[in-house]
Amino acid sequence: MARATIKSIARITGYSVGTVSNALRGASSVKRETREEIQKAASELGYRVNLDGLKLRTNKSYRIAVLVSVSGSAAEEWEGVEFTRILAGISDAVQGSRYELSVFSVRDVEAALQTLHSIVQEGLADGVIFSGTRVNDPRIAYLQDKGFPFVTYGMSDSAQPHPYVDLDSQAAAFDATARLLALGHKRIALINPPDDLIYALQRRQGYSDALTAGSMEFDPALVYPGPTTAKTGQRAFAALMRMHNRPSAIICANEAMTLGALSAAADIGVQVGRDVVVISNDDLKLSQYFIPPPSTYYLPIGETSRMLGEFMLKALDGVDPSETQKKIRATLIERQPDTPAPGMAQTN
Repeated sequence: MARATIKSIARITGYSVGTVSNALRGASSVKRETREEIQKAASELGYRVNLDGLKLRTNKSYRIAVLVSVSGSAAEEWEGVEFTRILAGISDAVQGSRYELSVFSVRDVEAALQTLHSIVQEGLADGVIFSGTRVNDPRIAYLQDKGFPFVTYGMSDSAQPHPYVDLDSQAAAFDATARLLALGHKRIALINPPDDLIYALQRRQGYSDALTAGSMEFDPALVYPGPTTAKTGQRAFAALMRMHNRPSAIICANEAMTLGALSAAADIGVQVGRDVVVISNDDLKLSQYFIPPPSTYYLPIGETSRMLGEFMLKALDGVDPSETQKKIRATLIERQPDTPAPGMAQTN
């Protein structure tokens, strides 16, 4: 059997040689359906691209770097749960293209910056994806200065636009707070990520805006920032329950914090759902198995992670950043009535 070529694939599929060539390299200029049809035909015909020769001709690695944050602390029990799903979505998006994923583990922003220097200067990858965007993020500034393609899982405060996918954190916090106010809560607490993270500031702003819209005052004592871990949720819940005028509802930034809050409630004899309401934000739907299962604002991690890969391919093709920016609104999964305990609705 003759070796499959781009010309033979074009003849069999009916597409032009240019379209077939672009589809086989995963170009975003070719519609996804067309790309998948051509890639399927190429696979069935046994087509194999000579990547070694292609790398030499194009001076590209045909690799996409994904930075994965790891911690040296054994207390980060939840760490890694989401990254497997994120990597799966990115991998699914780039499947059929010429690109492969390379995963780089980093402990903090400084280590990530050093890794980026190596990636860019040594040609270890053609583009990079990372998360946890920060205020005045040096990683973003460096990549923009070098003109190196990247996509972030999270918005930034950079004046220069860049590709990103993100939960609309401000809207999620606003919606959760406004809903609780409408249900009769007067003191609502927020267990939030560290203040140097962009989405932490967005969540705090959405929370504050909802309080203002509901004619309630913002009380900084009701905002507890910390690492997005179960330990933070546990400590925050215990501290909030020790307040003389404690909150009747608590919004947690993620499932790990929610789990910690529920654990603390059991330890100190507070009944969630009766004595206090706990709301979660999640993307894995694990909170449906918590006791009690809290109402949550859900973000489909499969959709967001696949979009990261799609936007990376577009960035590599030079697509304008205005076409590769997406904020996704969370969907409420209502599992509890979330009304305040008798006598707490009017607490001021």
